[in-house]
Amino acid sequence: MDTPPPLVKRLLDHVRLAAACAFSTVAVLWAVLCVKLTAADMAPALVCGDGGCPRGLGPLVLWAVAAGLVAGGLWWSAVKGRGYRSALGWAVAVVIALVSLWPGWLGFSWLRGPHMDLFSYQVPEGAAAGKPLGSWAGDPATGFVIRARADGVTGYNGEGRRGWALPAPAGGAVCAMSADTPSGTGLLTLSTTQGACGDRLVAVDVTSGEQRWTKDIPKLVGRPSAGGSLAATATADAVVTYDLATGAESWRSGLPAGAAAMEVAAGPDRVLLLARTGQGVELSALDARTGAVAWRFPMPVGYESPRIVSASPAAAVGDGRLLVFDDAGRPRAESQAPYVPTTGEADWLVAGDVLYASVPEREKREVLAAFSLKDGRHLWTRAFDHDWRIRALAVGRTGRIAVITEGGYTHLWHLDPHTGKPGGESTVLRRLRLGESFDLHGTTFVNLDDDRGRLPPIFDVAPTIGW
Repeated sequence: MDTPPPLVKRLLDHVRLAAACAFSTVAVLWAVLCVKLTAADMAPALVCGDGGCPRGLGPLVLWAVAAGLVAGGLWWSAVKGRGYRSALGWAVAVVIALVSLWPGWLGFSWLRGPHMDLFSYQVPEGAAAGKPLGSWAGDPATGFVIRARADGVTGYNGEGRRGWALPAPAGGAVCAMSADTPSGTGLLTLSTTQGACGDRLVAVDVTSGEQRWTKDIPKLVGRPSAGGSLAATATADAVVTYDLATGAESWRSGLPAGAAAMEVAAGPDRVLLLARTGQGVELSALDARTGAVAWRFPMPVGYESPRIVSASPAAAVGDGRLLVFDDAGRPRAESQAPYVPTTGEADWLVAGDVLYASVPEREKREVLAAFSLKDGRHLWTRAFDHDWRIRALAVGRTGRIAVITEGGYTHLWHLDPHTGKPGGESTVLRRLRLGESFDLHGTTFVNLDDDRGRLPPIFDVAPTIGW
């Protein structure tokens, strides 16, 4: 066999030494990252639980083993050729080994997928804080978020700092808040005494915290509703609406004899009232301009109480079935499967003419189902691998449906609203202090647990850079 020229041999020996150092460095990096991914990022112990192993861990282990084996072979070749005796070769090998850390890190990042971590937060409020009630989002461009508690309402600016505060009346409390804030106006029900909650309706500008108008209304029932240009609320004997901008009373419609209001929802075309009567539960549609009763429908009742889904389009759920009504109050085609629950920790999300709801599937996990509010059709169902619990639903800033799921790990998904398909990999949420109940607005989480003020009221997350 021909012996290579001395120069070529030295070059080959140097290449083997540099490659051995590079593969050794990458193998060590990946081994350390395997431990980091399992022990620090994802779980309290080196285990793969019911939620599966940390994403990318299996391939990363194989890559680390393969890189170690290649490094071992290259070291054997380099030692056999005695290329390690050259100081210049060692200098080049060390430089190449350091440079190789970058592609090794990129490979790990690709396997791991997107992660988000705590970015900023408000310190816990302590045991003296009132019970959380809910939250609103201001203009998405500003990132403003509002959190309501029994002892007052606080607005936070886009940096998570307190922007304004609206305390509850002396000796009173904040009782309820509207689900929506059309035209930037939210509704609060307050009590002004230690009696039943509540007897005052307040319209609040969600950006400035200014009280636009206030109405003292005795015996308010349930939560108020803001929809279209109306503010609607129920009392012990009537449904009363006000102009959302000025507070001027629009109309008042009495309840049927012996009826007790359960829920009211306002929309541009109608106001829906769910009331319990001597014959059962009845859904009534009132004209948004006059308050005249347009139609009534006896709701089916199972072991779960009926609930209103939307006023415009008119839709409600009773006995696990979604009912969508035409202008005459006739139910359209009913969705056959899956069943729609009216209780659960993950609330519904109504976006446009679609209802998104978490639905149990064979009592093993939850899936996300979408239903048309135009005709009641079941549009699609999305299951989430490993994760069985849907914690929160929201409309993302890009128009996709943001879903928080939790099983072994917590994930943030962004789904196409038309098909339910995810827009890329889910984002792993790391080390977040989430309560049992919370809202999501963009990348801001609002804790709504009555946890004696031990959790941060709000916090933001941001993409993880580095470890």
